[in-house]
Amino acid sequence: MTLTLRRLKGGAALLLALLPLALLTASCAKKGYPTGGPKDEAPPKALATRPPNESRHFTEKQFFIEFDEYVVLKNADANVLISPPMAQKPEFATKGKGVLVRLKDTLRAQTTYLFQFKEAIADFTEGNLLPSFEYVFSTGDAMDTLMLAGTVVRARDEKPWGEAIAVSAFREGDTLPAFVTRTNKEGQFAFHYIPAGSYRIVAMEDKNKNWLPDSTEATAWDTSFYTATPSIDSGALIQLRLSAPDLQKQRLLKAEFIDHGRLAISTLLPMEEPILTGDRHTARLNAKGDTLWVWMSDEYCDSASFVLSARGLHDTLRLRYRAPRTAGKKTAPQPAAQPLMRPLCEGKAAFYDSLLVAFTTPIARTAEHTEAEFLRLKDSVLFRLPLQVDSLGLTARVVGKLASGEEYRMRIADSLFFDLYGHPNDTLNIRLTPRDYGLLTLHITNLLPAPLVVELLDKRDTVVQAQPIEGDGTVRFTHLEAGDYRLRAVIDTDSNGRFTTGDYRIRRQPEEFILYEKTLQMREKWEIEETWTVGQRKRKIIAPIHPSIDSGSAAPQPSPSSPASKP
Repeated sequence: MTLTLRRLKGGAALLLALLPLALLTASCAKKGYPTGGPKDEAPPKALATRPPNESRHFTEKQFFIEFDEYVVLKNADANVLISPPMAQKPEFATKGKGVLVRLKDTLRAQTTYLFQFKEAIADFTEGNLLPSFEYVFSTGDAMDTLMLAGTVVRARDEKPWGEAIAVSAFREGDTLPAFVTRTNKEGQFAFHYIPAGSYRIVAMEDKNKNWLPDSTEATAWDTSFYTATPSIDSGALIQLRLSAPDLQKQRLLKAEFIDHGRLAISTLLPMEEPILTGDRHTARLNAKGDTLWVWMSDEYCDSASFVLSARGLHDTLRLRYRAPRTAGKKTAPQPAAQPLMRPLCEGKAAFYDSLLVAFTTPIARTAEHTEAEFLRLKDSVLFRLPLQVDSLGLTARVVGKLASGEEYRMRIADSLFFDLYGHPNDTLNIRLTPRDYGLLTLHITNLLPAPLVVELLDKRDTVVQAQPIEGDGTVRFTHLEAGDYRLRAVIDTDSNGRFTTGDYRIRRQPEEFILYEKTLQMREKWEIEETWTVGQRKRKIIAPIHPSIDSGSAAPQPSPSSPASKP
């Protein structure tokens, strides 16, 4: 290559001459960039402790944990568990490649102390958390070596709570915990290095971080006392069922006119034995029991006075109708009057289900013959089926069944039903095509002293339907989509027709349940019939907790002690 230089002033000529060489060097350098290697995902590793782990006759005011790399502390006050608890929390700090713990409290004589670092330590560069590390020492000449272990599950379905739960062990007669720990993500817990004795175990959310059960927190407890043992097998595991207390108190939510002569009174919880006294009216309680619909004797009434009494309720109500308002206008246009009758079976009803129509005002009387006319569209076959009004006067059902998959037109003539104001129904015309759903008929034999509420669960363990067992013990679950289902029988100790949570304030345990051993596979058009004898609840067998998985941590092993001087 021939390089020709023009006559340039000063260093400009030299710079131009060296430019190709610089570009060539840069091009070669690009090929040599280091990759940096794989990302470090390993947590820091403890190399030594000073004094050594499991030291006896411990009299120091501090201890040091040395790691193989620089570390940082993650919320040490909350993530380092000390058992037995200390009145004055230690001071945690990093020093070099290690963690220094300065003790502020006076140590008890002849006592084994356990420090559990649960995700409290991470490496400095990548933030990799050390799942757990335990440091233990004894102020006496012996080390306590016994343990207690168990599981905490949700009382509703016996699955893990979803987050760590605080667990305290109390000696008989004590109001403060002797030892503390936390569950791992599977709900397992274990107390290590505890002395011989019997302990009462309480698990709690512990939102206020005091290791004591609070009446507003989810709590699990057992009145039994458990003896600490050298090892744990499945027969010695403690099983606690955690539930949040139902702190809701019955109260009035709303009472108002929704139209002339018509009111709605709503409460937070279902009303038990409601009594409404005052101006003349007709009242009906909705299916959920939390709304009382009221029709005044005067359909144009715009004021009313009542006293509502029910369990947990006693309210005086003075109400006045207020016309709805809109921006820029004193009153909004009045909506058209609602028709007296509307269908509840339009579209795709279940072919085996009752066909219903609903009334906006209770029915006071009916015509001599009340029938619905049906036209089967595929062949124009015309037939009639009777209509029967329920005891509340708010619905009427078609007495009879329609074939699955056939399209029908249903017509109900006008003036068959008259409400309490004497208003007749208008003509109703709808189309419907009864659909094939699954149907489960369940025959229950209850051998328990308490009533049962049977819940039908889908594959996500969501309650699809629930029914109390009454009479001959036969229940029907209708409108079931194709899929897998399970059955759960709640032992309804308080006979309120639903699952009741535990309440530590009154020492009420959550209600128990029994699962049906079979999974039921439902398909379209299927009608399944099952028989279930519900007897004593079988104790769930849980595998023993090995120390290596207890609370996500390893049981501490003697650590090598560095000859270096104490920090």
